[in-house]
Amino acid sequence: MLHHPLHLDHPLKLLPNSPYPKDRSCLCDACRQPWNSFVYHCYRCNFDLDILCAFPQGKLEHPSHEHLLTLVQRIASFACDACGTKEEQQSYICTACTFWIHRSCALLPTINHRKPHQHPLSLAYCFPIEYRRYEIPCDICFKKIPFQNWLYYCGPCRYFVHLKCMTNDRILPSRRGMHGPKGNQRKNSFGFYRCGTKQKTRLLTNASFNKEDEEDLVQLPTNDFVQEIRHILEKKQGLEIVRVPKKVQVSCCQHTLAIVDIQKLIKSRNVERITCNRCIEPVVSLCCQCTRCNYFVHLTCAQLPEELQHPSHEKHKLKLAFVSYVWGMIKRSACNLDCNGYLFKCDTCRLYTFDVKCALLPSTIDHKAHEHSLVQTYRGDGNKCNSCGNVVRSFLYACEPCGFYLNYECALLPESVNHRWDKHTLPLSFPPFSDRPDEFYCEICEEEIHPRRWHYHCRECDQSFHPRCIPGLGVTRNCNFGRILEFGRHPHPLKLVREGEYRSTCDSCHERMYGNRVFKCETCQFYICIKCVARVADSGKVAGPAKISEWCV
Repeated sequence: MLHHPLHLDHPLKLLPNSPYPKDRSCLCDACRQPWNSFVYHCYRCNFDLDILCAFPQGKLEHPSHEHLLTLVQRIASFACDACGTKEEQQSYICTACTFWIHRSCALLPTINHRKPHQHPLSLAYCFPIEYRRYEIPCDICFKKIPFQNWLYYCGPCRYFVHLKCMTNDRILPSRRGMHGPKGNQRKNSFGFYRCGTKQKTRLLTNASFNKEDEEDLVQLPTNDFVQEIRHILEKKQGLEIVRVPKKVQVSCCQHTLAIVDIQKLIKSRNVERITCNRCIEPVVSLCCQCTRCNYFVHLTCAQLPEELQHPSHEKHKLKLAFVSYVWGMIKRSACNLDCNGYLFKCDTCRLYTFDVKCALLPSTIDHKAHEHSLVQTYRGDGNKCNSCGNVVRSFLYACEPCGFYLNYECALLPESVNHRWDKHTLPLSFPPFSDRPDEFYCEICEEEIHPRRWHYHCRECDQSFHPRCIPGLGVTRNCNFGRILEFGRHPHPLKLVREGEYRSTCDSCHERMYGNRVFKCETCQFYICIKCVARVADSGKVAGPAKISEWCV
């Protein structure tokens, strides 16, 4: 029996094991840490003291402080100078200055381990100076770590953890047990293990979430979004998608479309790829073609509904529309990217405009970058996207308990891409990155890549690329290029291309066209930018959706 100053009401009895059931951990009331072996316990009050707290060290020399620290026997509530939190427990105080820390923080080991990270973590008494130029959050709770607080970190992996996140197993408020057993760890492209079974969180929605819903979730990232479109149309929209329809005809084209093998067509035309005019995704197998209109569409996209009910706009249905003017560019409501092809829009409100992929995305998705399901919400509230770091002010996917946010643009990034500067396929990589002590630099723009930002990386060649720097993944990734324009007195047709040649300039405003969308004459190397075409069109010199009647500089 022990009469202790922290519990004067009753004597404490020494027990060899925890007095609680196996599913409940024994927490020391002094340091608030779990304890499973010998413990002093009060049966009346359920008060517990571990051995170290029952007989604490009165004086302590700590490497974080220059003066001798004194133990305060009485439990007090204060803001700890180590972890930054305010809790009631024993503490060490400096009588020479205002330094005051929790006793549990003072006894933390300098080297610690935490699953699923595979390297030992070092205790730092402030945020390391060499990493302060980045905004790096905690890898457990995704919240900011103040520079003056203690933390555990792994330098080579740029892995940082709050003290409290290191010592406590985080339980999400919506569901317990989201972090799965060791056998369910998942490996990313850099060999780093992320913990967790694919448990589902139900946030921002009142819809029921059953086992069937879990199996029907869209899996991102993917290189075959057309398959996900088919899945959504069949499971969510209740449509019957015919694998190979006998006859295909779409609203924007009055001709009957023929079903062709796209691979033979690519070889005959000597082009790298052909994209679908509706979803702007590459066509890899059978597709529908109109030879008169030079129109290509996936078999699935040809069966898109003419009207769609979107969860963010329940008042009216969104109608499938087409940007008829070849120079027209519309910025979408969800991903905020430009679109010059097919879209779903509300004709009544004129506020909601989605491209095909954004309009079909469901309210809940699975993404390999996060262990929990992400739920759609319609107000960003200034949260930063965990992929690109940009502030999201419109549509996004979120895991609120973890503070994980993802905008539509990053959610739809492909799983892997190819680039002419690397002979290997580049997988999309997520942080934290294991066994990579050096900085990442984009091979195209030569800028340093933030260690918390997604990028495409080749491990064999050690080359990294910003998604925005890869052609086809920037702001023009959903633009339909190759559209033809007849422009004024110019004798040749102009083709809309992704960018002009090096040192090319617009023949109207003389701005450089390298890296910018431009209409190009492949016969005489004549260039004119979209802004100049739109300016002429606004002046009334329009003879049709693909023809400008006069050119006035």
